[in-house]
Amino acid sequence: MKRFGIFLVVAVMLLTLMGTVCVAADWPNKPIRLVIGYGAGGSTDMVSRLLASKLEKELGVSVICENKPGGGGTVTASLAKAQKPDGNFLFTLVTAPAFLTPHRQDVPFNPIEDFTVIARVAKWHYALLVKADAPWKDFKEFIAYAKANPGKVSYGLSGVGNPQDLMMEYLKQVEGVNWKKIPYTKGPEAIAATLGGHVSCMVGVAEWVPQVKEGTLRLLATFDEERMKMYPDVPTLGDLGYDISAPSLYSIAAPKGISQDKVEILDAAIKKAFDEPDFQDLLDKMYMIPAYKGHAEMPEIISSTYEKMGKVIKDAGLGK
Repeated sequence: MKRFGIFLVVAVMLLTLMGTVCVAADWPNKPIRLVIGYGAGGSTDMVSRLLASKLEKELGVSVICENKPGGGGTVTASLAKAQKPDGNFLFTLVTAPAFLTPHRQDVPFNPIEDFTVIARVAKWHYALLVKADAPWKDFKEFIAYAKANPGKVSYGLSGVGNPQDLMMEYLKQVEGVNWKKIPYTKGPEAIAATLGGHVSCMVGVAEWVPQVKEGTLRLLATFDEERMKMYPDVPTLGDLGYDISAPSLYSIAAPKGISQDKVEILDAAIKKAFDEPDFQDLLDKMYMIPAYKGHAEMPEIISSTYEKMGKVIKDAGLGK
């Protein structure tokens, strides 16, 4: 009887292992949906579509991209919460819904409890820029003018609730300035508004690099932890005495509950795509920072950054 019990336990373990292997072997067997949290033509969209084409080759099924912009990626995250964790729904989990928005407003998801991050792929540079012929030569002059002229300074940005929005709200609080927020649907629109004199400045991801290179926009400060290698003379907010930097995340995630074997298959496929030269070239052209981290490392990164930004938002009086 005892031997039979041992045999039964071993048999169950083998059947479980065989079932796992079968799942891995049989999946994916139908198209995968990849929902992108920003509109067509931007850096998130272009990188996601190249990634999708590479995943198709690696996984052997179609990866269908769908744009669901809104709320700095919050619309897509809200949609993801309601999906089945079968591995056939993936989405771009980006900075705002992962670290910021849940601290500032009521949303139907919790980034820690409701999602599984398959892999982080990249990060963005963030900065504040003015037109090249603007009267402010550096960030301190810009802040001094804004404080002395309440309501006269306006800034353009893509969407709201994103890291650049948080940085400007933070500066508004700590410096006591009164400036106007002018949101646009895409970064290039904010760039055009700045160049056209419709706003005093713009804040955003590094879609502005071509204009800086050609001399039509001037960098006043970056919001990153470290200075940009391209522009080592431009100070960060930390250099300027502010105890803050913008968090940054471009990752591929799935609804919580996706099986571990599927996570590993997807992560391996993403890592392979990430390592290919043309993918690295696109990240470089989009002025994004290659920053791959696999699924095993991401829970700690997500939870620690979420907690840190929650404290920043609360201390600045910007919470919900």
